[in-house]
Amino acid sequence: MSKGSKSVMLLTTVVLLVVLLVGCGGTDKLTVDQVDIVADLLPDGDLYVEELFTYTVSGEYDSISRFMDNFGDANIEFFEAYVPPVDRELGNFGYQSLERYPVTLRWKRGSYFIDVQAKDETRQVYYRYRLDKEAVKYDDRGELDWSLLKDNDKEHQNVSVTLRIRQPVQEPVIVYAYDRSGGAVTETSERVSRYENKLLPKGDHVRMKVFVPAEALPELETTSSSSLLSERLEQESALQRRFVERDRLLEAGVYVSRWMTYAAIAGVVFYALSIRRLAAWWDGRRITMEEIEHMDPSSLVYLFRKGKLRRENVLASVFALRRKGMLDISMEHLGTRFQQDDSAPKEGPQFRFAGNRSGLTKSERYLLSWLFRGTEFLKLDSISGPTKSERHQKSSMHIYKNRLKGLETGFNRWREIVEQENRQTIKYGVYWPRKIIFAMLALVHVTLLTYLYIADVISWGWIGVMILILGGGAVLASIRWRQKKYIIAFLIVCFFMGAQIMYDPVVDTYLDFVLLSILLVGLMPGVVLDRRSEACRSTVKRYRRMLARGGRSEDREPIHLERMMEAALLLGVGRRFLTRIRKKQPDYVRSHASPLFDPASHVALDFAFQRSWKGLAGNSSSWSSSGGDGGDGDSGGGFFGDSNDSGSDGGDGGD
Repeated sequence: MSKGSKSVMLLTTVVLLVVLLVGCGGTDKLTVDQVDIVADLLPDGDLYVEELFTYTVSGEYDSISRFMDNFGDANIEFFEAYVPPVDRELGNFGYQSLERYPVTLRWKRGSYFIDVQAKDETRQVYYRYRLDKEAVKYDDRGELDWSLLKDNDKEHQNVSVTLRIRQPVQEPVIVYAYDRSGGAVTETSERVSRYENKLLPKGDHVRMKVFVPAEALPELETTSSSSLLSERLEQESALQRRFVERDRLLEAGVYVSRWMTYAAIAGVVFYALSIRRLAAWWDGRRITMEEIEHMDPSSLVYLFRKGKLRRENVLASVFALRRKGMLDISMEHLGTRFQQDDSAPKEGPQFRFAGNRSGLTKSERYLLSWLFRGTEFLKLDSISGPTKSERHQKSSMHIYKNRLKGLETGFNRWREIVEQENRQTIKYGVYWPRKIIFAMLALVHVTLLTYLYIADVISWGWIGVMILILGGGAVLASIRWRQKKYIIAFLIVCFFMGAQIMYDPVVDTYLDFVLLSILLVGLMPGVVLDRRSEACRSTVKRYRRMLARGGRSEDREPIHLERMMEAALLLGVGRRFLTRIRKKQPDYVRSHASPLFDPASHVALDFAFQRSWKGLAGNSSSWSSSGGDGGDGDSGGGFFGDSNDSGSDGGDGGD
């Protein structure tokens, strides 16, 4: 799995764990035990509302918020809060001779905050407000479309809403009430309608659609309408039928989500315990660690990376020359620009070639002409990017951008040569089923979420937005199927989209499906090897884990330790190996070890190949990036395996 995919997977895990932990938090310290609302529809179309909230406070509260969807442009003429009177009934509380609470509007949150001092007690708060022109008047009717208790972050128990018509009318009032928690209209007469709900859950709200005779709004100006009352009643009746069918359709969604979850579990088990992986492990047991240790460094890293070489892997040819006795390494002071920058390394390894080129492989000869530039020396200064101070100098940056282009061209050519040299012995190919699986997985999630949104009676506008977002994400994930980060990002969006549904059973099962889908994506390989190469790679991964633990205790010969240090650097666990070996064999490290056992050399190599190039040219080139399409291998902290790198093989995910 590549560095990019591991970062995305880690971020995904952290985000989803935070969401789940927040959802599993303790109970609210402030509960809403009862809500009584009386609203009067006035002749001018305004809505005058009186509300009595009964709160139970656990702990200590200095204020209570009341969301009113007021972000600075609401039609709220006034909003006030009082201590409720004991000598009057709700609907006739008024404001005279009442104790008033200070109220502050925080328009960025759309809420009013009431200064109420309460501690471990039950407290009632009386709200009164007036909504300007809340109703609309047409030739044949008046319409009130009123949404209340919106965006509530707490459960509201024992909710009752009474709507009164101030103007006497002769015809009955027609009322539709919508919620997702079983509330219903319990009373309807010519001038009074009543809605009740025992429990309005967190996130739900009430929408009341009321049709009144036109004479109920004599002071309101008439607005032209393109639809008749009968047509509007038919539309509302159709919407009401959707709410009636809601639970049945969502139960079907639970059933489908559960079977999709079972399918995802089967996929996870298949890829976690695949026959290919088990066979590679079994066959790899026959390959000894000594064979891996004596393996050509270029072939070693090419096999481990499944052909997707990174910029630092050019050291494989350098180490190959060293094993042939044609290269010396010494620690030298770096150039002046490094000495003048506080954040740059001051010392680093210098490689000196001393041998006959005629017996070298093509990749080794090319390395000498490319990075050694036909000379005896490879100096880190010649392949490093700008120091921190040089990044502020435009003239210097132009030089390094040109250097970057040359390094990129050279690296691509070296990579092609290494691939040609290993093509016959290490065979790999793209895992093509992933293209189909990713596309099908994205299609299933888009289709299932669309069905669930329709079943949950989400507005068609929001459904359209959801399809547009998820559809675009699904297309992108299908096109970019070689990289897991796109499908993972798509699934994260699906997770949050699914969490918006107001039906806990379907949310639970669907979110399980999403999490298992992410796990399935993480386990799915991007590149597969032939059986022989896969077995050898399995041993390489065991060898890498052994290096991360500091090697074998019996390996005390300098030649073995030198080779292990080189392999550890190539396999991404260099710093882990160095830390452990310095503890196991401190005498050797102090007196006999090569410069590769000096921590300063690791810092310098890290700077030359990675840190100095970060952010240059958008990190888009093969030299200045970490190889986003890389296969398995190290991707943990730092260039050669920082302290966060556990030495694990990274799975068979690829990217």
